[in-house]
Amino acid sequence: MSKIKTAVITGSTGGIGREIAKILALRGDNLILLNRSETKSEAQRSELLAAHPNLNIELVIADLTDTTEIANAITKINALQGRVDALYNNSGILTSEKFLSAQGYESQFAVNVLAAYDLTLGLKDKMARPTGESPGVVVLFSSSAINSQKTLNLDELANPKKVSGLMGTYAQTKLAVTTLVPVLSDRLRTDNILVRAVDPGATKTAMTTSGNSGMPKILQWLAPLLFSPADKQAAKVVDSADPSAFAGQTGLYLANRKQRKFPKPASDKAIQKQLIAMLDAALEKE
Repeated sequence: MSKIKTAVITGSTGGIGREIAKILALRGDNLILLNRSETKSEAQRSELLAAHPNLNIELVIADLTDTTEIANAITKINALQGRVDALYNNSGILTSEKFLSAQGYESQFAVNVLAAYDLTLGLKDKMARPTGESPGVVVLFSSSAINSQKTLNLDELANPKKVSGLMGTYAQTKLAVTTLVPVLSDRLRTDNILVRAVDPGATKTAMTTSGNSGMPKILQWLAPLLFSPADKQAAKVVDSADPSAFAGQTGLYLANRKQRKFPKPASDKAIQKQLIAMLDAALEKE
């Protein structure tokens, strides 16, 4: 396995993100942890350093629903010494309630799609390296929920009239972030940065087991019994992010450590182009 020296992890204080941080710390990677809660981030850093005192762990605090705070976070990360070798866009929101960001975007779109796109482009220069070196890796988090979606409704993506949870709004945002992979992989290829979408699989986390309104009731009951623990799913994500895995290919959609075929909407070049235009327009307003 190729060693990744410094990784940015968003949403690292719980669930899969927390377990990814543990795995990377165990193998000696330095970490940049990007979270909303400073208190939880400080506690996580103390815990990791107690077990791995030689690590360098930087904390960056930002609300990823807010593009202004994301811009500040990007500036802070770019000002740190050294380069970034991996970006795990792990932060995600699942809800059936409508919350709007400071810029007026539905919260799941703001975090699951726009923030991931913004961070990926904003850290591009920090991750770039010459051809011939081990590539940098960007991980965009997909979901098996996208298999229920026959199309990507761009008109309802940024601010839907109704928010409908796992198999609705959330699945649409995860389909959208998966749709970004072919475009971003081409855009970052000359910077020697791989881009991969990874579906970590059904996971027991606070988001899926704590009575979240975005989860169908039947899945709320079944999740503790049938979903896999976060540490198991995090290991799949880290393995999928290894730049030497899958013959070093970029532009992949991966699940359960295997390459999968992109859903039809995610392969549609017209949809890709429209989605990118929407995201660029959203960021140009800031």
